[in-house]
Amino acid sequence: MKKVNILVILFSFVFFNCQKKSIIKDDIKTSTIQYSNDGSWMVSCENGVGGLTIEGKDASLILLYNQIYIDMTELKRFDFENGISYKLKEIPEDIGNIGRNLNWKEYINDEPIAYFKMIDDKTYHFYWYGFYNKKTKKREFKENSFQQETNSKEIILKKCE
Repeated sequence: MKKVNILVILFSFVFFNCQKKSIIKDDIKTSTIQYSNDGSWMVSCENGVGGLTIEGKDASLILLYNQIYIDMTELKRFDFENGISYKLKEIPEDIGNIGRNLNWKEYINDEPIAYFKMIDDKTYHFYWYGFYNKKTKKREFKENSFQQETNSKEIILKKCE
């Protein structure tokens, strides 16, 4: 009789844990937060210089005001933290003197250059990694307009309406 009780308890414990794991997996699958990052994003909507505009999987960035404007495309989504990494989409047409001296052909690759991570639906962290030079295997041009607008090391962008 003790063997039967132990087996029933053991079976119940295993069954319950399997059910619990199944429920948790289902909750994770269905609880993805719906978020829209389309729109214009700036450090300061009133007087900011740097800007990021997102439409679907594409984004445009004022990397250096009056010098470098780039187009990016989504590389990968990280739904667990509502983040998106971007890569350089193409060699930009709108570049000033500083932009003309960069190695654009070496920057077109599948390495992320920026990351956009949700704080809330109107506030995001922006991380600029710089362009990845596929020939030298190093990051180049690690500066951006947002860094000039904030005293903080973290770049926080607000959705501008």
